[in-house]
Order: sequence, then structure tokens, then C-alpha cells
Amino acid sequence: MTAFITVAALSLACIGLGVAALVTLGLLTGRPTGERIALGFGTGLGLLGWLLFFPGIAGWMSFYPIMSLGIAGILLGAIAWHRLDPAPAPADEAAFSRYTPLLLAALAVVLFQNVLEAMAPPADADSLHYHFALPKKFVGEGIVSFVPRAVTGAIPMLLHMSYTAAYALGGEGALTGWTMLTGWMAGWLFFVFSRRHLSRDWSLAVALVFLTTPAMLYGAGTGQVEARITMFVLISVFAAVEAIRTGNGAEAALAGATAGFYAASKYLGLLFCAAAGVSMLLARNRIRCSALFFMAMLLAGGQWYLWNWLHTGDPTFPVLFTALNLPDSEIWTRSFDAWYRSNYYISENPVPHNLLSFLTFPFLALIGSPPQIESGRNGFGPLPLLLIPFVLAGMWQFRKRLFRSPLAIIGLIALGFCVLWFWSGTSQRARHILPIYPLALLCSLVLAQRWAARNAIFTLVATAVGLTIAVQMGAQTLQTWNYLPHAFGAETREAFLARNANYYPVAHWINKNLGPNDKVLTSANELIYQIDVPVYHAHPVIQALVDLSPASRNPSRFLQQIRRLSITHIVVTGPMNTKGVTGQTGNLGRFVNALLKAECLDVVAVLPMRQYSSRTLSAVGLRAPHHVRGAVYRLRGNACTL
Repeated sequence: MTAFITVAALSLACIGLGVAALVTLGLLTGRPTGERIALGFGTGLGLLGWLLFFPGIAGWMSFYPIMSLGIAGILLGAIAWHRLDPAPAPADEAAFSRYTPLLLAALAVVLFQNVLEAMAPPADADSLHYHFALPKKFVGEGIVSFVPRAVTGAIPMLLHMSYTAAYALGGEGALTGWTMLTGWMAGWLFFVFSRRHLSRDWSLAVALVFLTTPAMLYGAGTGQVEARITMFVLISVFAAVEAIRTGNGAEAALAGATAGFYAASKYLGLLFCAAAGVSMLLARNRIRCSALFFMAMLLAGGQWYLWNWLHTGDPTFPVLFTALNLPDSEIWTRSFDAWYRSNYYISENPVPHNLLSFLTFPFLALIGSPPQIESGRNGFGPLPLLLIPFVLAGMWQFRKRLFRSPLAIIGLIALGFCVLWFWSGTSQRARHILPIYPLALLCSLVLAQRWAARNAIFTLVATAVGLTIAVQMGAQTLQTWNYLPHAFGAETREAFLARNANYYPVAHWINKNLGPNDKVLTSANELIYQIDVPVYHAHPVIQALVDLSPASRNPSRFLQQIRRLSITHIVVTGPMNTKGVTGQTGNLGRFVNALLKAECLDVVAVLPMRQYSSRTLSAVGLRAPHHVRGAVYRLRGNACTL
């Protein structure tokens, strides 16, 4: 019940903050009620994350300050809503067609399966690593502290602030419930904007396609931010279209603010800001609209970049470390930066940066090759491929008026982002462009549907959409199978995690046997959230405080570094014997073996564990987990010598 109340209260707070801001800008007049709520929620979600930054860094990241902010948002929204003119009556539309109940029933099934996922503890690797681990850390410490870790620590965290609020007010259940609800709201907002170009049934269908897209199924119920960023993209793009059409400065400011919320949630948002910002040059009052866009963008998106700059000298740490010629420090050095770049950027860019690769990348992202793109399980489903012939035919038939359509602006912003994304050298994982996918999906489906209707082959497009929904819902059902024992059986939280979360027995042992005065070091990503005592993540690539790069060969230096961090215990997972001598090939394993030999460590636990390459396939018996061991070592005093 606490989780439900928390999620409901946060939802009302977001709607309230968003409605208050949009009423102030004069942007809700004449909109139907459903659109007002959806727009208010998406805008308010960004405002809530933006506002929580300040009590967070001030050390007020606790129940009462967060609750006070939520109540203030609800009250402001109630006052603003009262000032609004009555919503216009819905436009006349034919009664439900024979397809409407079927689409609504399918939507209900999808949402029910989302609920089952939200009822289970988090087990997604990235959520356990940092999406949920950082909010848990901030609430435990009562302050938003700087985390000197690239990619997963010193990052824009606007959306993570809303996760922190959910965890502070309602615990883990509220956290998983909040991610479920914000995933739903992304689908609702997509439906709302689709109604401007499609009928009710087609809008329901395209929303269903989006909600069951593999990348959405993978991320919407977890801490992955892309699903929620979709709301900022949709609001920004449609506000940009209105600003270009009317020259309305308030629309330009809204477009800039929501683009800034994207940048404050993920570094890729900077590329979206550039693509959407350039579109302001098409507005009637281009100078005024561009100025308002970029001022709002900087205000909404700049706080986390300033935060990083104050701590590292690099607003996009560590991207500009070399370009800014920053000096070596305890948290980052030139040699470590070279190791990070050679390891991270090469592994995240399997497709070469050339024109041919750019033109073929959409097909690679749909067919799942190369595997680093991860489109096999986190891609975009079959519909884009099925629509290609209809889209090309429509582009040719409507070529004379194609660029006069508002959809042309939407398509150009999406294309501009994709060009910048591909050529920037950032990670090529397909799910990172999920926020842009609804734009491409809407443009493609409208074009295909219009052409098919004109040429009397409407059934072919409808069949392609129907088959896509069926296939993707089947995939979601397979995924949901994993949650049934926990939702309807007697499976406990511990049993679910033992069956789904990598290395859980080690976390369970630590939580039972260690206390708040201990501090654990581990390089296993999935253990960070699961461990309740203080923990340090010694990743070999993305942090340098405990240097595990190939250049670090000195166990004595390693010992000095972990003592400086007040580490009391070390966890190692992987191949090892029953005495705790590890066969891990990385530096952590070699250093631990050296410390064992020098009697600097005591082996306090060696536990059998399972490692899952796919939780879904393991749950249905199609893939067996790997059996490994995990060991917990206790660091001795200063008597040992190396």
C-alpha cells in the first residue's frame, strides 16, 4: 500500500508541476483533458528531477523534504488547473469499430504484464549496477554525492532524482512501481501525439507497437532511462513544430526546456538539443525562438554539467579530459584515460564510421548484427522492415507536398539526431536511440497508411501492424513467464533474486554477516544494489581510484588504494577453488591472490553461485545458467608485507 500511495503521489506531483508551468506559458488552453494530463506529467517529470537536485546536494535527500516538494507540486497544479478554461468537447468520431475492443484488450494484457514485472524485485544488470544503486546510495547517505566513475557515476541524473524520490518515500516497491508507471506514460503521450495524425484505432495500434517494442520491453520496467526520455523527446519535437508553424516563443521555450531535460538525463541529449535547436531556424521569428529555445535548454539541462565541472574540470567527464588538457588527479589520469578510450570506445563501436555503414546501420539494428548492437533482444521489432516498401512508395507519390507537412520537421529532427549520434563515436547500442524511435515510427506509419489507403491496399499495412503486435506481445509473454512464480506463487524476494540476479548468494551472505562499519569492494556490477552495507565498485575500465587497468601491476599500490578508501572486505566472483584462490584473469584476481599469499587477507566465505546470460530464457528452461563461485575476503591490519 505504501508503494501504491507513493507512486500515486509522485504522479500527481508531476502532473501538478507540469500543469502549473504549462498554464503559466499559456500552452494548455484548448487542449482536451487527456492531452493536458499527459503533457503535464511529461513536463512535470522533468521539473521534479530538476528541483530535487537542490535539496539533494544540500543534504536534504530524505522523506520530509521530498514529501514537501511533492505536496507543493500538487497544490500548484490544483491552483493552475482551476484557472484553466474547461476542456473542449472531444471531436466527433465514429463509435468503436470492431477493432477497438481488440486493441483495448491487447493494451490491458500488456499493462497487466507490466504490473507483474513491477511486483518483483529489480534484477536487471544496469539497474542493479547504477540506475537503482545510486538512488539507494543517495537515500542511505541523505545527500547526492559525486561518484567519480565514468559512464555509470558522473553522469546527468535528472531522471535518477525521481527514482531517488520514489525510493525515499516508498522503498523498493515504489521504485519498481514508478518505473512501470513512467513507462506507461511514455506510451500514453505517444498515443496523444499520434492522434494529431491518425485515427483512434491507428493511434492505439501504434502505441501498442511502441509499448511492446523489444527495447521498450527491456527498459521500461527497469531503471533504463531511454523509455522515460521518450516523453521529453515527444514534447520537445511537437512543441518545436508548433513554434515553427506559429512563431510562438512559449512553444520554443517548452521545446528547449524538454530538450534540456533529455540532456540532464543522458549525455546523448546534447545531440538532440543540437538537432532540435537547429530546427528553430525554420520558425517565423527564428531569432527570438532560437534564443528562447537555447536559454530554456541551458536552464533545464545545465545543472549536472556544472556539477561535473566543479568536481572534475570536465562538464562531460571524462569525454573532454584530453581536449581540456586537464592534469592528473586521484580520480583520473592521462594513462588511465588512454586505457578507458581504447577499451570502452572500441568495444562500443563495432560498426565503422563511414557512409556505407551509416546507410546500412538501420538494417543492422533490426536484424541483430553485430551482437554488440544488442538489437536481438533490445531492438525495434519487425515493423520498420515490413513498412519499408510502403514508406518508399508513399515518399514518391507524395513527394510534391512531403516537405510541407509537419511530419517533415519531425523526420528531419530525428534524422539530424541519428546523423550526430552515429558520427559522434558514442555507443552504438540500438536501445540508446529508443527515444527517437517513436518519431520515426509515427512518420513511417502515417506515410505508409496514407499511401495504402490511396491505392486500396490498406489491408496490407494493417496486417503488418497486427502481426508485429502479435509477435511482440508473444515475446512479452515469454518475458513475463519469469515473474509468475513470484506474483502468484509462494516465491519470496530472496528466492526470486537467487533465481534471477547474478551472484545473489554473496550479497545475501554479506547482508547477514557484515554491518554498517564494514565496506565491501567488488567489480561485479550486479552486486552494487543488492549489498546493503557500504560498497565500492572497482570497475577495471570506468574508475581509477582503485586502478585495475593493465598498466597497474603493483599489489602494494592496490593495497594502499583500498586502505585509503577504508575497504574492509573484497568480493571476487568467477572461477576459483574451494580455498578462495581465484582463477580470474583480471588484475583484481591477481592482486587478491598476491594478498592471500602475503597473508593480508582472510577467506571468510566461498559460495557456489549461478550466473545468468538470459534471465528470460533461463526461466523457461531454454538456457542453463553458468555455475561459478564467489568469495568474500577480509582485509587484515597493517602487519602484512608485500
